[in-house]
Amino acid sequence: MNVLGGVSIGFLGYTMFVVLDTIIKKYLVNDYSVFQINFYICLFSFIPTLITIQTLHKWKSLNNNIIFLQLFRGIFGLISGALVVNSFRNHALNEIYPILFSAPLFLTMLSHFFLNEKVGIRRWIAVIVGFIGVLIVSRPGTIHFSVSYLGLILSALLMSVNIALVRKFSNNQSSISFTFYAFLSATIVNGLLTINNHIIMSFSDTLILLLCGIICGLAGNCLTIASKFLESSVFAPIQYSQIISGSILGFFIFNDLPDFYEIVGSIVIVLSGIYIIYRETIKGVRPFMKKDARFRDKFNRGH
Repeated sequence: MNVLGGVSIGFLGYTMFVVLDTIIKKYLVNDYSVFQINFYICLFSFIPTLITIQTLHKWKSLNNNIIFLQLFRGIFGLISGALVVNSFRNHALNEIYPILFSAPLFLTMLSHFFLNEKVGIRRWIAVIVGFIGVLIVSRPGTIHFSVSYLGLILSALLMSVNIALVRKFSNNQSSISFTFYAFLSATIVNGLLTINNHIIMSFSDTLILLLCGIICGLAGNCLTIASKFLESSVFAPIQYSQIISGSILGFFIFNDLPDFYEIVGSIVIVLSGIYIIYRETIKGVRPFMKKDARFRDKFNRGH
């Protein structure tokens, strides 16, 4: 596969995640708890995941000696996922994605304090500029700001914690292994939290959740394939296409348009993130999306 093919598959994967978010926001989030939604999406995501494991004969890769890491990832992913899905009730997609893409900024900080990686002055400046972009989008102290923005920032932090854990403890574990156990832990914990407040679903909503789970699993497979054929410096920035596709779907489905501050803040966050990826690449640091391709916002969000 050439670079264009890898970029196309990566773009397809990220776009499918935006479609997934759009479906959840339009048809599910106002009728069911975030835990019930994430439970069924994670459960149905096993369909394409198990097919992939069988097709690639990767069952032995599930022999895992870092189960504690998977459990922590599952818990962090559960919280992150609940915060993101809950934000669909109050925010447009073009408001949500820029905040979530502050994850590389948090990861740079964690890389310094948790992974003992050297972070140069230029990356620290990029982090500061990126957080200024977050402030521009969220506008604390104004009528535009809401507490759910803090939830999105926490979600981005938890995403970066998950990726930092993989960097520190992965020891060349198979990516399909991380995928399987992330879904497994998220399914179990979301299921336990759903038992006491489970709502009987209509047949149509069950089909929608089945579709969401399949989309989630297929999108993850696309990102895994793309990550294997692309350098990190090419692959990682593709994620920012979600801001564009999210704005397009938000306009046509919800009649949402980003305002001036959201556009400017998004540009600042994206440019900061891309610069951090660039600096990590030339410094030989493992960029944040390469190893953990299957677990971008949405898997670490628990769906």
